[in-house]
Amino acid sequence: MQRSKKILIVSHCILNQNTVIEGEARAEGAVQSAVEWAMNAGYGFLQLPCPEFTFLGLNRPSMTYEQYDTPAYRKHCREILKPILQQAIDYLKNGYEIAGLLGIQSSPSCDPTRGVFMEELTAMFAEKGITLQTLWYLPNTSEPEFKSNEHFIK
Repeated sequence: MQRSKKILIVSHCILNQNTVIEGEARAEGAVQSAVEWAMNAGYGFLQLPCPEFTFLGLNRPSMTYEQYDTPAYRKHCREILKPILQQAIDYLKNGYEIAGLLGIQSSPSCDPTRGVFMEELTAMFAEKGITLQTLWYLPNTSEPEFKSNEHFIK
């Protein structure tokens, strides 16, 4: 079978809700509708590490953007993003398309429009001349699991 050569950079918790803070998970494991949507579109996944989990562990408190917006956390984000950036560069050198980024709305780290981790990711990519043209996110909702693909906002 032919590869699509389309890569979607995906927030860690979309594929593993077990890293989300207690009481905030949107699914039991992976967010099934997100996975199905991406698979149906032919995307391969480049899963990001969870910066909050790797910085403060599983039993961390709920924190805001402002609480994560520190030099120490930004440095941590940049460190754990180095291998992701190298993988993306290798994909691009070999004719792959980085189709975009799938994050989580209202996350202090992984909201593509206002998350500390996503700010560092886009800055690091920009430093290498890579612009992420398309950003998607899962909206913040009270539903425990998204039931349709219409929840993906571009």
